[in-house]
Amino acid sequence: MTSQLLKKTNYIGNVQAAWRVIRNNARLSKSDDVRSEVRRFEDDADARLRRLHYQLTRGKFKFEPAKGIPIPKQDSQGRATGKFRPIVLAPIESRIVQRALLNTLTRVPQLKPYVENPHSFGGCRKVDDDSLIGVPAAIHAALGAISEGAKFYASADIQAFFTRIPKSEVIEIISSVTNDLEFERFLGAAVNVELSNMAELRSRAAEFPIEEIGVAQGNSLSPLLGNIYLASFDKAMNAGPGPCFRYVDDFLILGATASDVNSKLRLAKDLLRAKGMSLSPEKSSKGAQPISQGFEFLGIDVSPGLIRPTKKAQRRLTSSIKARLDASQRHYQALRKGVPLERRFALLETLRQVSGIVDGWGKHYKFCNDGNTLAHLDGCIEELLSSYLGAYSDAVRRVEGGRRRELLGIGNLAVDDSAAFTYPKQSKRRKSVAENTSQ
Repeated sequence: MTSQLLKKTNYIGNVQAAWRVIRNNARLSKSDDVRSEVRRFEDDADARLRRLHYQLTRGKFKFEPAKGIPIPKQDSQGRATGKFRPIVLAPIESRIVQRALLNTLTRVPQLKPYVENPHSFGGCRKVDDDSLIGVPAAIHAALGAISEGAKFYASADIQAFFTRIPKSEVIEIISSVTNDLEFERFLGAAVNVELSNMAELRSRAAEFPIEEIGVAQGNSLSPLLGNIYLASFDKAMNAGPGPCFRYVDDFLILGATASDVNSKLRLAKDLLRAKGMSLSPEKSSKGAQPISQGFEFLGIDVSPGLIRPTKKAQRRLTSSIKARLDASQRHYQALRKGVPLERRFALLETLRQVSGIVDGWGKHYKFCNDGNTLAHLDGCIEELLSSYLGAYSDAVRRVEGGRRRELLGIGNLAVDDSAAFTYPKQSKRRKSVAENTSQ
């Protein structure tokens, strides 16, 4: 292996760092499959990472087919739209390597303009420990523009964004600055999409990025590839009066006048059309609106004096918690009928999952200043937990004593005797050692 970029990618410290990100993200995942896969990997993480590192350094690693998962889309009221988001879930080893590649790419000096774009906030890394990143950085930038005189806004969503990004064109841009053919080929394999469940998906398979056009939602490289592809869009949209802040496929145009904002919105449509993209009619402004009436951007409701999670984001939190608690309660009822209780549905693990959801959500929205909204959410969570703990107490009373610890998720020592030793059988009359010796 002569590629310096591949050596940096395959470095064991980089692979371990990539694994930690994948592990931490999985803890907040709504998918039981994702969490279970990460737990299995974590049980023997050191050995698995060493094996992965060996495969990478020997050129033996292969990206295995991924699984296509159609996630139903909902409208702002939480109702089904009949559409779906084509998520691609690769095997965990592939996800670790994709993240390791991202770590390498974000440190290539020539790619710095794409990684540290002051008007793009998705798929970027922190410049330093004190800097904001992601949604908080985008909202902070928008508030800064408002403080500098912006009075009007238009928000928009790029329709089917990831499925419209041309893989080869973006990789060619990367290759032009890295000049590393070996790395380019490996990167191409990392962003290629091959699905293991094509037959199961049937007609929906066409919505997944299995051809040259499109990158996978679920691949940690995809936001960076999107930023590279839309770099010229960001530059053009921030020339002239008023900024345009973009977070992956969502963007917000701000301006001092409605005319400025409308002009930029028309420009955005033209620029995207030239790239084979368009705006989502359901999620995009028809024209400039006054900021004084408030606006929503990236799950945040911004109105004069208040910054808070949108109603949809609040519902998503409480619904996610309720779903976990309800699933656990259903398994409590099954235990009373003699069905063994899986530990992930027991009290301790369920509360750990809920704690992770609340902590992750709280960290994401910690910059919001509407204390009343947050206090209301705390009250809703208290009610859900109180009801759940009541169901647990009822289950404890109804389950026989020997199985009550199953409800907690703590095993019983005397359940399994399959590994117990058997003391050797002895005849009724045995000669003593002394007798055997004398003979």
